[in-house]
Amino acid sequence: MEVFQLKNFIDYIEKSCENIKDSHISYKYKKNLLDEMTERANEITGAGLRDEKVLADLIADEYPDLENNYYIYEKAEKKRARASLLRKISALGGVIFFISMFIAYFSISKITGAWDKTWLIIVGGIFSMIIFYTSFLIKKLFHWHRFLLPIARVLIAGCIMLASVFTFLFVLMMFDPGYSWIFVIAGIMLSFVADLVIAFATRQKFRTVSLFVYIPAIFTMLYIILAGAGIVSWLTGWLLTLAGVGVDLLIFAAIIIHNAKYFMYKQEDDE
Repeated sequence: MEVFQLKNFIDYIEKSCENIKDSHISYKYKKNLLDEMTERANEITGAGLRDEKVLADLIADEYPDLENNYYIYEKAEKKRARASLLRKISALGGVIFFISMFIAYFSISKITGAWDKTWLIIVGGIFSMIIFYTSFLIKKLFHWHRFLLPIARVLIAGCIMLASVFTFLFVLMMFDPGYSWIFVIAGIMLSFVADLVIAFATRQKFRTVSLFVYIPAIFTMLYIILAGAGIVSWLTGWLLTLAGVGVDLLIFAAIIIHNAKYFMYKQEDDE
């Protein structure tokens, strides 16, 4: 590429970007532009075009709005920089948290002598880290592609179960082990509820089928939790399971009525 033609590109870039403040982002943007223009000019010149004025006009036409494109580029670069900074902070924070967790474990164990219970600090810390970093992955899965949403749903259920298992272990070791199992059942129930909400919020396929399956299961879990906590009797609380089936039947009837009205209106419109 001749120096004269290169100067034309530089002048065009500087003139088009004269309102843009100097920064490391604007410098990178202009450098990338110059590289792209030079490469493109070499391609056109290699095809046989020798007129420098025509060449400059062709390149300019391919890059018509440099200033507005810069603001788009700047926004993307700042977003990328924030994401990079967040990853570094998360990684550093994870290391600090991991070290602090073990310091707390050994310190509290040494002071209290309750080695048979302080292991919960390690378990809780590890579970917390898993849930924390998994939440970032779940967020990405929601933004990437609908095809990946089922994976996100499974991960959300897994996070809920980790939290419920830790609660179970904590209650088992620190309080009354007689009802600690209830928290595992509650975790399963909450996983069903969360998955159902996500399925409808994201308009997943077969969400209605999930609704019919989950509702009786949720009511059954609720029965077990309430009966296990002594709030309702085991002898009569099973009616909650029947209530779940009843809700299913009501929803099914509502769907049938809605579809029937739709077909009636459609037939009237066709006539």
